[in-house]
Formats: sequence, C-alpha cells, structure tokens
Amino acid sequence: MAVATTLMLLGIGMKGAIPLGIASGLLNLLPFLGLAFSLALPLAAAILQFNTPGPYIVITLTIVFLHVVSANLLIPKFIATRVSIGPVAATVGILFWGWLWGVMGLLLAVPLTAFVKLVADLHPSLGHLSNMLALTPRPIPHWVRYGETTVKRAIPYLSGRLKMKPIGSV
Repeated sequence: MAVATTLMLLGIGMKGAIPLGIASGLLNLLPFLGLAFSLALPLAAAILQFNTPGPYIVITLTIVFLHVVSANLLIPKFIATRVSIGPVAATVGILFWGWLWGVMGLLLAVPLTAFVKLVADLHPSLGHLSNMLALTPRPIPHWVRYGETTVKRAIPYLSGRLKMKPIGSV
C-alpha cells in the first residue's frame, strides 16, 4: 500500500511524496477509519500544491482502489489463513470488544479475538471455544468430551502403568 501510494504521488509530481505515501499506506490499515485517514493526508497536502482537480481525482481513485483491493483480497488472503477466525466470530468480537472498551476495543477487536482463539487452541479443554471461533472447526479429542472426572479416574490407572525403575537397577 505504501509503495503503490508513494509511486502514484511521485507520478503526479507531489512534493513530499515518500513520507506522504508511507503514512497514507500505513493509515489505510486502520479498521473503519483507515480509508478516510489515508485519503485526508495526501488530499490536504495536495490542497497546498495543486490548483486543478486532476490530481485530487487521481489521488482519490488510486487510494480507494488500493483500499478495496487490500481489504477484500490481500488482507483476507494473508491474515485469515494465519488467524483462521470465522466471520461470525470476528463480528461478535467487534461487538463485544467495542462494547467493553469503546473505540479502542473496535480497533483491537480482531487481534484480541484471534488471541482468545490462540489461547483456546493451546488448551485442549477449551476446544469447544476454539471451534466456535474457528473458520473450520477441528474434531474435539475423545477424552475432552467426557470431562474432568474421566481424566481424574484415568490418571491413577495410567500412572500405575508408567512407573519407572530407579536408575542403576536391573
């Protein structure tokens, strides 16, 4: 995003194109307000440099096009495969974290929901929560379905079978 925006700004002859392009490309990644912020910065700088509407149209169309491509193709392709949270989980996460923390919760909703899913993936007893948040659910291990009482009953049985001989004994 930053490279494409910088190249476009250099192409229309804008002064300060490199820092403006980098800032605009990074601002475009903000949820909800990213497009507005990434448009406002170069357009504000263009007001000081251009008198004709041509550069404003090029800036607006290029940044909107880059935003649509990144938001609908690139970000889901690269991030969704690593995070693997479902769209319903992301929506519920946005609602929950936005309710809990307001605007900051809205900005951090998807990463926080992905973090909750990561923690749920690491602990087998949270497999049900992980599957609720997942894009594609995984099968729950057989022993998790029977609860803690079955595991507690199995531990003495398993520990009796796995007793080790002391070192040095034959």
